[in-house]
Amino acid sequence: MKSRLFQFSFLIVFALASLPALLLAQISNGGIPASFSQAIAPDTSARFIVERPSMDLLAKEDQQALLPYRFAVNLPVDFGISTAGQWVTAPDGDKVWRINIKSPDAQGLILYFDRYRLPEGGKVFIYNPKRTQLLGSFTSLNNSNLSTFAAGLIYGDELTIEYNAPNDLPLPELHISEIGHAYRGVSGYTGEKGFGGSGPCEVNINCAEGNTWQNQKRSVARIAVKQGAGSVWCTGSLVNNVRNDGKPYMLTADHCGKYSTEADLNQWIFYFNYESTGCPDPANEPVIKSLTGATMIAHGGNGGNSGSDFFLVLLQSDIPESYHVYFNGWSRETIPPSPSGACIHHPEGDVKKISTYTKPLQPSRWPQDTKLAHWQVTWTETANGHGVTEGGSSGSPLFDSQGRLVGTLTGGKSTCDSLNSPDWYGMFSYSWDQNGTDSAQVLKYWLDPDNTGIMDINGWALSAQESAHEDWVTIFPNPVTDQLSIKCSSADRKELHVTISDIWGNLYHSCDLNPIQDPEMQVNMTGFSPGMYLVRFSDRNRQMVRKIIVQ
Repeated sequence: MKSRLFQFSFLIVFALASLPALLLAQISNGGIPASFSQAIAPDTSARFIVERPSMDLLAKEDQQALLPYRFAVNLPVDFGISTAGQWVTAPDGDKVWRINIKSPDAQGLILYFDRYRLPEGGKVFIYNPKRTQLLGSFTSLNNSNLSTFAAGLIYGDELTIEYNAPNDLPLPELHISEIGHAYRGVSGYTGEKGFGGSGPCEVNINCAEGNTWQNQKRSVARIAVKQGAGSVWCTGSLVNNVRNDGKPYMLTADHCGKYSTEADLNQWIFYFNYESTGCPDPANEPVIKSLTGATMIAHGGNGGNSGSDFFLVLLQSDIPESYHVYFNGWSRETIPPSPSGACIHHPEGDVKKISTYTKPLQPSRWPQDTKLAHWQVTWTETANGHGVTEGGSSGSPLFDSQGRLVGTLTGGKSTCDSLNSPDWYGMFSYSWDQNGTDSAQVLKYWLDPDNTGIMDINGWALSAQESAHEDWVTIFPNPVTDQLSIKCSSADRKELHVTISDIWGNLYHSCDLNPIQDPEMQVNMTGFSPGMYLVRFSDRNRQMVRKIIVQ
């Protein structure tokens, strides 16, 4: 039987337009390391060598039938800014700390910080020896309640961590507890899996088969899951709730998150829009758009061996408007859905694929379970292939013909060598309220918080498009140079949350407006750099985004 599928994604990437290779977009705070901009020569004398893991041992472990697709092993280390590395003073007087890390023969490296807390004004950058791949800057905005952080993936077996700060800042907390040594499944290499590693029968989402699923595809993310001593691939999708408020819930499989601690979840990486632009397989890896960190909200329990195998998390970061995401609608009907539909997934950590079914789903039991909690599906040949599922597809959404989510992938027997073998998806209807009585065991408390009892809802798109009929809030002047006025004309909106961010999702202003007590507010824009910004208004019922130009 095909192993269950698991994916992890926590890469935050920044690339300078002047760098010759690997132009990747991400959520970070930008900037250039002092060693780049002030021509501080590289120094490899401060080097931390991580012992290469046993490839024979990893190969034996990876042969176990129920092991998810692991692409990295996490090696324990113990060093930080106060115990290792070298300090220099930049020509402008700022402090610069650097350390080089090498794990021989790695295809890529991930850094896991068990202590990450920066003072305001401090910046962390991570880059490869040739300075063709750069992550960062990471700043105090990346501080978390757990003081943990993760950064990767840097391709190759060596990287440099650099910290820049004004001379008068206190020492930050920077301590690395694990190095993720990626030994397979890493894009940019000719390894057996990862980018370009899925089976030859798979169908890219932007082939003709995906034409009617262009909204749903925007919900699907590749997830790099930190799971104790290893990192594995899974798939997840954003899911709508009855309030249509864009709360960033992501649904995947319980066996994907079962072995992740709270600290591990804080280091998951979610990759959006990881897909080919057309039907043929791409020659180059897609631009990376990612977010880091999640909080577990509810799960089915027992890793999917009993129940419907769901795992619901809340992303720790707002999703940038530029990611153009979609929150899936769903149906919790207990009768078999319509006789056709599709699954969208990331097999083996590859770009987004689509698998199609044209026969009714069958209520079934996962082979290791006694409960009737799964849909059994058999895939159909289409014009451009015969989509199936593979390791890394775990947790991916199953849709009915109306585009509503009805299940999440547990696993199965289908492969490119066994096209007509079945797969099993945990029923959304079972996940809704059948896994237990506690709110942490079911979906209904989170996706229907007002207990409306609704049976199905449509999807919802997060978009910066302005709606002409939305006249309950006014912003002026636009363009703006100094003071922005925000006025709410609807007295029934008692709690209005207002945020202002740039087009990359960086938050510049956040406040609450009570239209009854004070229907108008002023925001000082004099500190904003010229350019386009997004003003988001949200209450319990809906959300609206307006564009403004700062001159």
